[in-house]
Amino acid sequence: GLNAGCGAEHVQKSRTPPASFGAEDDAGRRLCSFDGDGDRLVYHYFKPNGSGGTEWRLLDGDKIATLAADFVASDLAVLGLESEFSMAVVQTAYANGASTAYLKTVEGLKMDFAKTGVKFVHHVADHYDIGIYFEANGHGTVLIKGPVVLRLRAELDAAVAAKNGAKTAAATRLLATHQLVNQAVGDAISDALFIEAILTVRGWGLAEWDGLYEDLPSRQSKLPVQDRAVVQCSADETKALAPDGLQVALDGLMGAVAAGRAFVRPSGTEDVVRVYAEAATQAEADALA
Repeated sequence: GLNAGCGAEHVQKSRTPPASFGAEDDAGRRLCSFDGDGDRLVYHYFKPNGSGGTEWRLLDGDKIATLAADFVASDLAVLGLESEFSMAVVQTAYANGASTAYLKTVEGLKMDFAKTGVKFVHHVADHYDIGIYFEANGHGTVLIKGPVVLRLRAELDAAVAAKNGAKTAAATRLLATHQLVNQAVGDAISDALFIEAILTVRGWGLAEWDGLYEDLPSRQSKLPVQDRAVVQCSADETKALAPDGLQVALDGLMGAVAAGRAFVRPSGTEDVVRVYAEAATQAEADALA
């Protein structure tokens, strides 16, 4: 069937390459996976591990959001506009903590959070002049408002008149970003072209992009319950509001491991509670979950 053993969702959720790909034939190749209707995208590759073997590496939606934000912010800085507009990356509670930590270091960039689901994330991103979001499965986009585009056009005209090559290139790239990336919905085809353009401009391969930060080990699970409505969460799903004492218990468990973070949320479709945990080591993440 469609997406059986392949596709962005399979690759991201199972943390395995598509069924027909392997290190023997695909080491050194730049690989990406779309889903069946073309709105999700993840990259992956086989990386030499230094001992003669290879390690399969996934660059998911968190990595895509980080690359996009880093690129846009750096060109805004060239133009001296890093503080001129509101710009944010919007994540869900499922975003890897290492990506959040890295994004907090990007000048002029705010972090915001939304409930799981593209419709919720898109709504929050739309509050900003420049809103960037990609869920972990690679569904997302870069939103650039009209006033930003008008200012960029003015900056381009001024840079051309002043024969300022660096500013001309930066303004041209940002305007091209607005034209290329779908402004209405996640579009994996345009997102892939955007990523390829960034990597080309920077002279990067997947290893350089992957090197922006190292994901914290994580684990997801689900627990059957009689009534999922008993568990209630904050709007961004990072805190448990009910039942009483649940968040206190989670805080205690998180505090017992290095870089511990965990949350629980009721499923929207079945009587289960979903659990996410991450920590400094995979063993600690597994135990926390």
